[in-house]
Amino acid sequence: MRVQLIALLLSATAAFAQLGATYAPAADLQRTWTLGGQAYGPTLTGHFNGSINGQAIALDLDSDLGLARDKTTPGFFIDYQGPRFALQVSSGTAEYRGDRTVTQSVSLNGVKYTAGTEVMSHIKLASTDAVWTIKFVKGSDAWMGLDLGAQVWKLDMDATGTVPPSTTATTASTSVSVPIPQIGLSAGGRGFNGGLEAKAYVHYLGYKQAKYTLVGADLRYFPVRWFGLRAFYEGSSFDVPNGSVKDNLEFQLDRKGVGFGGVFRF
Repeated sequence: MRVQLIALLLSATAAFAQLGATYAPAADLQRTWTLGGQAYGPTLTGHFNGSINGQAIALDLDSDLGLARDKTTPGFFIDYQGPRFALQVSSGTAEYRGDRTVTQSVSLNGVKYTAGTEVMSHIKLASTDAVWTIKFVKGSDAWMGLDLGAQVWKLDMDATGTVPPSTTATTASTSVSVPIPQIGLSAGGRGFNGGLEAKAYVHYLGYKQAKYTLVGADLRYFPVRWFGLRAFYEGSSFDVPNGSVKDNLEFQLDRKGVGFGGVFRF
């Protein structure tokens, strides 16, 4: 069912470009650059169990720490669309905070907080992605292509709580960089004489039982030719069993949400 829905989404996005557009025999999509800012503050759930840099980590972001989105720092967005290729580079940062009395022992960077300890936590998630699209189906208003690229997540985590027998608070912190290759399909197009642009994409990567999936949709409205408003959805899941990518570390992270931005088109 999921594969059928994704296929329908990609096909519908390509077909969207024909709405409101008069027929023209032009063979190629017009070249454009789009620059702008974006704000993307997705929900973040998941868990870690094992060790990072030789230090123990065992915690669940939701049930143990009660993390909730705290603030979002706007990032940048660059997009090129041409007849044969496309390129998109973007970045953004979101922060999450939690304050919870843990019901079981949790560990971060080798520091163990026992059950009954009030733990205040903070995570900063910065992401940067670059995707190159090779268009194998293309026309004047619509296209479908193969996506290749990389996405990098950088998580800075810290937690503060009292570790017996000490009566003063102890802070533990660690940093995790997660580089994720990107491969998948995308489809998009323009309609209403360039007043609307839409794109949908799905990426999947499997390696030694580790699995990564990404599904997204992007819609832009241009009230004038050179300036527009952008709304997009992106949901991703990264599941890494122990020993598949890193020895002695098992983790799972889910991120999804809606983002917004303003863009200039040239």
